Formats: sequence, C-alpha cells, structure tokens
Amino acid sequence: MSDADLLRLLTIFDNSEEAEGLINTLRNAGHIIRDIRVEDEEDLEKALEENPVDIILAKQATPLITAKQVIEYIIKSGRDIPVIVVTPSGEIDNALEAMQSGARDSLELGQNERLKLVIKREVTDLKNRRGLRRSEKMLHESEKRARDLIDNSRDAISYVHDGMHIYANNAYLKMFGYDTLEDIEGVPILDMVSSEDHAKMKEFLRKYSKGQSTDDTLEVHGQTLDGNKFKIIMEFSTASMEGEACSQIIIRDQSTTKELEKQLNVLSKQDLLTGLYNRNYFLEQVDKVVAKTVEDKAQGALLYLVIDEFEKHKEEHGISGADLLLTDIAGMLKEKVGNMGTLARFEGHHFTFLLTGTDLKQAEKIAGGLVKLIQDHSSDINGKLVNAKASIGLAHINETVKNTQEAINRAIKGFHAAEKAGGNQYYVYNPAVEDLEEQEQIAHWSHRIKEALKHNQFKLLYQPIVSLHGETGEHYEVLVRMLDEQGEDLPPSEFIPAANQADLMKYIDRWVIANTFKVLAERTQQQKQTRFFIKISQGSLIDPEFIPWVSDRIKSLRLDATLLVFELSEDTALNNINAAKALVDAFKQLNCRTALENFGIEQNTFQSIKQLPVDYLKIHASLIQNLAQNVEHQDKVKEITNEAGQRSMRSIAACVEDANSLAVLWQCSIDFFQGHFLQEPDTSLSYDFEEGF
Repeated sequence: MSDADLLRLLTIFDNSEEAEGLINTLRNAGHIIRDIRVEDEEDLEKALEENPVDIILAKQATPLITAKQVIEYIIKSGRDIPVIVVTPSGEIDNALEAMQSGARDSLELGQNERLKLVIKREVTDLKNRRGLRRSEKMLHESEKRARDLIDNSRDAISYVHDGMHIYANNAYLKMFGYDTLEDIEGVPILDMVSSEDHAKMKEFLRKYSKGQSTDDTLEVHGQTLDGNKFKIIMEFSTASMEGEACSQIIIRDQSTTKELEKQLNVLSKQDLLTGLYNRNYFLEQVDKVVAKTVEDKAQGALLYLVIDEFEKHKEEHGISGADLLLTDIAGMLKEKVGNMGTLARFEGHHFTFLLTGTDLKQAEKIAGGLVKLIQDHSSDINGKLVNAKASIGLAHINETVKNTQEAINRAIKGFHAAEKAGGNQYYVYNPAVEDLEEQEQIAHWSHRIKEALKHNQFKLLYQPIVSLHGETGEHYEVLVRMLDEQGEDLPPSEFIPAANQADLMKYIDRWVIANTFKVLAERTQQQKQTRFFIKISQGSLIDPEFIPWVSDRIKSLRLDATLLVFELSEDTALNNINAAKALVDAFKQLNCRTALENFGIEQNTFQSIKQLPVDYLKIHASLIQNLAQNVEHQDKVKEITNEAGQRSMRSIAACVEDANSLAVLWQCSIDFFQGHFLQEPDTSLSYDFEEGF
C-alpha cells in the first residue's frame, strides 16, 4: 500500500461534522483513513502511546485544548508527527500564529483542494524522514556487522588513510607481530613491507590514489615487527571507516583456499538442516537418469516421501522440535538406506529418494520397507519419544518419462493417493491407469461446472473482516459456492480443484466478480461504503483479457475502485511472479487494492512483498490456529506485522476460531481479523461493524 493510500490520522475537533468533512475529502482523494478522535490532552497522550500516527489535524481551538497546546506536547515528547492546524474561514492572522508555534501548516475550513496538497506534501516529507532514519539505523547496524565479520575473519584486513593505519583486525596484527590495535595505529603501511619493495609499493600507491592503476592487487614481501619476511598479495579497495574515506587492504589466508573450495562444493549439494542432498542436486541426478532411459533403456524409480500430519507435530513440539524430528528421521534414513540411492530433502517435510538400475518390483519392496522403518522409529524430541508415519508416492522411471518434472509429478500424484487412502503407506502411480481415470474425472467435472455457469448455479457468501483498532467501514471477503442438482452447497474443496484442472476457474472468477460488482453498486446507491475482498485464481492471473474485462466493468458501473481488494495466494503469486507484478501494477492504476493471502509460510516469505507492493497481507491460517498456545507462531506473526507496518501494508489474521487469540492478535499489532469466531460465511451483508465484536 502506498503512502497516498494509507493515512493514520489523529483529529482534534469539537464538531464531528467538521472532522468528518475533512476525512471524507481525503478518502475521496484515494486515502484509506485510520482515524483516531481525541478531545483533550489526556486523550492525546493515551492515543499516541497506543497507536502509530502519521499526521495530526487539530482545530485551532476547542473548549478543552488548543492547537498550540497540541504542538507544544508533540515538541516536548520528541515525536516526529506533523501538526496541521485548521482555522475558521478568513482568519489568516491565526494561521500565521499557528505556523510560528511549530505547526507544519495551517489552512482554513473549506479549503479542500489545499488540504489534499498539504497532506500529500506532508506524507511525502514524513516518508522521507522515516526512510532516512531507517537508512541511518541500517547503516549503523551494517557497519557493526561488517566490523564483527572483519574482526573474526581469517584473512588479514586493515584500513589505511594517507598511508597510515587507522584499523586492523586480529589476523592482520598477528601476521605482522603486533599485540594490540593501539600498537599499529598511525604506523605507515610501508613498515609492513620489506625495504627492497618500498619503491614498488610507493609507485603502486601513487597510481592507486590517482585512479591510474589498472590492477587492485600488489604482490610484495611482507615484513614482521621482528624482521621476518614472507610473500603476500595485498588486495586494495576503496572504503570508509567511521565516516572517513580510506583504503581497505586484504591479505588472503592462502592456506585454506583449497579446503574452502572443497567445503563450498559439499555445501552446494547439501541441505543444511538435515545433511541430506538438497533439491537442486537431486534434480540434477534425476535429469541424468531420465536421459539414460532414452539412450540405453536404463530404468529407475523415484520415491516421494512425506511425513504424515506434520503440522500436528509442529503444533505440539514447536518449529524447533519439528526441525529436530526431520533431522532425526533424515539421519535414520541416511544410515539405513543412504547407500542404496540418492536421498534428498526436497522441501519442508518432503523427502525424495532416487533409485537407479532398479525395476518396479524392487522399488515397491524398498518403499514398503521405508514406511515400516519410519513407523517403527522413535525420535527423542526434547526428552519426549515421538513416532511419525509417512506416505510415499512411487513412480517408475523408464522410456515413457519425458523429463524430470514429469517424473516428479508422477511421484507426487502417488503420494497424494497414499495420503488420501489414510497415509502410512505407499502408492505406485501408473500413468496408463491413473491418467485415464483423471481425464474421466476432469471431463465429468468440466461438464458440471459449465452447466452451473450456464444456469447460474453458484451463489456468493460473505464473511466480515473487522478492525482490531476501531477503524470504521464495512469489510467483507467474498466466497463462492457451487450448487448441486438439489440446490445444496458443494464445498470448494470439491469443485475448485476440478475447475483448476479443467482450466475453468477463470470463468468462475468472472462470475464472482460480476455479481460482486452488482452488489457493490447496490450498496453504493444505498449510501453504504462496503469494501469487498475477492479471490483471484491462477487462471485469471495469467489471462491477458482479465484486466481489460475488470476495467470495463468498473467503468460501466461507475464503481468506487478503492472499495475493491483483489487477493492472490502467495504461492500462486511466487510461481507466476512476472504476471503477479503486472497484475498488482494494473490494479493500482485502476485504483483497486491488492492482497496476498495464505501469507507467511513460504520459504523466504518476505521476498514476495519486496517484489509485490500489495496493500494487505492475510496471514496463513496455520500460523493463527492455536496462536495463544504457540509462542513461535506468535513471534512469526509479530515479524510479519512489523514488516507489513514498515511497508505501510495492512495485516489480516484469517481463520480466527477462539476468543483467546484476540488478545494475542492485539499484542501482535494485527490490523484486522476474520473467522468463524466472528461470524461464519453468510449470504447476507448484515454484520454490525459499529457494534463490533
């Protein structure tokens, strides 16, 4: 969400209509307002302690407090909050007095266009000041981390200004025989070099300082304090130390280069948590086997192994305990079967096992053995014995497998079949049989969905999204249900996967959007300001005609586009990142809002919001469930809300099911929440947002 969209406003007026008029002006300009009303200095102090505030709009004088008192309080508290004073019409002298007392600006009631410009300027200035403070803090932290890295480096590193040492790490001091940094400060760099290389060193430094050197390395003989000489290669680069321009000199520890290369080669193949091979290395090995099946009729098998009910283990033992479980199972598998093939951690609690020169019958025996191995194994997790189970998908690799991805997909489908059958077993995926059944199912559902679209056999449900901080306005998430022949609801888990497989989800999206737009138009005519959150599937995301279609309907119905929020699942967005970037940008141009749902469980999850500047983050349900009892999830949620706050994004806790979570959500600074605890999805838009929860 951009700074032009989100405005945390504190207003001080004795006439609510005056304040509401100013707020409506800003809302019509595209801002989403978080308004906090206060009446006196006590309210002001409490509001500023409990809420982040961007700008204060204060009437010049009310019966309980004056704008001058507000400004004095802000100055005294040391807060960087712009105060804009609103004066009665025609009282220019009062405006000058307000500016002299420390107001950022002053304007008269009724100057709505000027208000927009003043707010735009102040928001931009505030953003720049906050950005500068963050940058200064980050610079300080970076310098501290860099200093720590330098001090602990095995390479000898020093900093030189005008030919004199101003800093050196322990490795550098040890190399040249000095005991402390004080001993070397102010010592010329030439003292570190043998006398026969002084001329060479001086010439290099002369050219380097003038930018005439074509090389930044110099090979000379170093010399210790007691006169011992040795060959060194000095690497020069420009740097700064405590704000002072200088040169950095690095003398590499040559003794560890070969060992380091060896270690890096191992690490490039290894999963750091479990010690097994990593995904990239595993895929390379599958590539080789698939190629051989085409060349000389070789064969193999791919096993896709997933720990059953892993989320329950995570809830019971925490993230660190779950990691211990994975590490222990991985170690056991490596010991028992590691020599039989390539064993890897594919992602999360998913493992893969590649067998070469193995027929399907042998692979089935191994898969059955793995299921039993895991079932019979007990892991010691923080003093508690834990037994896990696993589901395994098995795919034969032969000449019918076109590429690596097809081999992986077949094994994953086998895993899903094993899991669906109850888990703790393996399932062999046979494409000749399974693909035929799958195509029959897709054809069946495709016909049903097309008929439902043709005969309008869908309906909309709405679930309220409520502010935890008293923000006014109606917010609903739009959900869809398909109706069967008897008019009963079909759960989304039945028809949505089928619609995705049949490439029909984009048409369901359009049905939902078109009908939501009609409802929004009706609400607008009724003078009700309702914001709708609408889910977007991958089919719509990659459909080039989708945005023009949405744009035409917004314009034809003359809708307020700021009341529309389009949601993308984080994993869908990351899997189609270029299309997602284009979609978010296009919606911003239409003045629509955007959101990432199911946020927070992807690896490097914050990378997505660096590339996708959405307005809302809807946190994944797995992080919210049992939040009050799970400290690690609380820390994760706080991390997300902090990151969202820094980027002026709003956070939403999805699937809140109990009252105990509310207090924790408040502490985590969540902006909104939704869930069955609040209200189950309903066909009516009847939730009382003013009454609240």
